[in-house]
Amino acid sequence: MELKLKEKKSTQIMGVLNGTPDSFYAKSRISSDFNLNYDKLSDCDILDVGFESSRPYSKPLSEFEELERLNHFLENFTLKQVPLSIDTYKPKIAEKALNNGFSMINDIKGGSENGIMFEIASSYKSKIIIMHMKGSPLTMQNNPKYENLIDEMSRYFDFKVNLALSFGVKENDIILDPGLGFGKSFDDNYNIINNLSFLKQFNFPILIGLSRKSFLSVDNDLPDNRLPASLGAAALAVSNGADILRVHDVVETRNMCLIIDRILNKNKESIYYEA
Repeated sequence: MELKLKEKKSTQIMGVLNGTPDSFYAKSRISSDFNLNYDKLSDCDILDVGFESSRPYSKPLSEFEELERLNHFLENFTLKQVPLSIDTYKPKIAEKALNNGFSMINDIKGGSENGIMFEIASSYKSKIIIMHMKGSPLTMQNNPKYENLIDEMSRYFDFKVNLALSFGVKENDIILDPGLGFGKSFDDNYNIINNLSFLKQFNFPILIGLSRKSFLSVDNDLPDNRLPASLGAAALAVSNGADILRVHDVVETRNMCLIIDRILNKNKESIYYEA
C-alpha cells in the first residue's frame, strides 16, 4: 500500500460540535440523525462538544436539559480516535462527560467562583481551559468596558491559575483562553489578538476561539460568509502566539496552519500514514 507524506503542524486544531438548536453557526450543530462528517471531524486534534449555547444574549439552560442532550450524544456518537472536550460550566455535566470518555473541560466561567470545576479537573486528571468572560452570555455584550483590558485580564488569569493549582490541577493540564467575543467590544477583540504576548507570561498554552464571530463581519455579512475573515484573523493569532485554535472549519484551518509553519520554518519533521 502506498505511503503518503503528511506534514505535522505546530498549532493544534480544536473542532467545534454543538448539541444545541441555537448555536450561532448552524453548520456546527449536531443533526437529529447524527449524520456527521466523521472524516472532517477526525482531522482535528481535539473535538469540543457543547450542549448549551453561549452566544451573546442566550439564556441559560437547565442542568436537566443539558444532561439530557449529553446523554443523547453519548448514546449515538461513536468517534473514538479524537480526544473529546466538554464545553460546560456545570460541574455535574463535566463529571458525567469525564466518566464517559471525555478528557478535557472547556469552562467559560473559568473554573467557577468557588473553584469547584478545578476540583473536578484535578480529581479526574483532566485538562481544563480557563476562559475570561465579563458578565454572562445573557448580558456580556451590553456595552462592555474596561479601564485597562490587558491589565484586568492579567490579574484574572493570575488569580485563576493560582486557584487551579491550589486544587491540585497540574500545570501541564492548564490552558488559557482570553474569551474573544465574551464581554468584549470589537476593538477589545482586536487588541487581544494583537497583544497575545501578554498571556505568554503564564507559560501555559493559549487557546483562541474566533471562528466566524461577529467582530469578523464584513459589510454586515452572516456567519456563513466569514471563513476568509476567520482564516485571516486566525493566521494573525497564530503568528502572535496562539497554540490552539477553536474552529468550525477544521480542514481549512489545518491547511492554513501548515502554510504558516512552512513560512516560519517550523516544519522540522513529517509523519507518514497509510493511504
